[in-house]
Amino acid sequence: MKKRLAILCALGCMAFGTVAFAADSKAAAPDEQCYTPDKLITLDKQDVAKGKGTLYGKFSFTRDMPPAESAMKEIGWMTLKKGASIGLHKHAFNEDAYIIISGEGIFTDGTGKETVVRAGSITIARPGQSHALRNEKDEPLVFLDIIAQNDTYKANHPETKKK
Repeated sequence: MKKRLAILCALGCMAFGTVAFAADSKAAAPDEQCYTPDKLITLDKQDVAKGKGTLYGKFSFTRDMPPAESAMKEIGWMTLKKGASIGLHKHAFNEDAYIIISGEGIFTDGTGKETVVRAGSITIARPGQSHALRNEKDEPLVFLDIIAQNDTYKANHPETKKK
């Protein structure tokens, strides 16, 4: 229950933050339970997974920060502007969920199926699954990106190799 409350608090704090990622801010520790907008880490990425354009991001913490025993590895408030995309990529050991806040995008799953996503849509790629996301509209596509990893998955599936 405490983990759920922590997740909801982090998501709530980010939901009321800004999506104008102009300035980098002082990072919060990965074990904090609430991340206010002034504590988010600005990290903009180019051509993610062979996609196009800039993925603008504000993160409560990034993958390299939490301890191994933490399932939540990364939470980011993300924006794709018109024409930008995250290319199709596979998740070997972790899970990646997108929660669409505003705008409209095209989600592609590992089978190539495309689905229009809007505010309220939730997508997930589990270990072994692939996904992609793109924005073809004028309005920015804003979403939360949540990456979790169960470290026992890798130990229990030694035949799985990261590609």
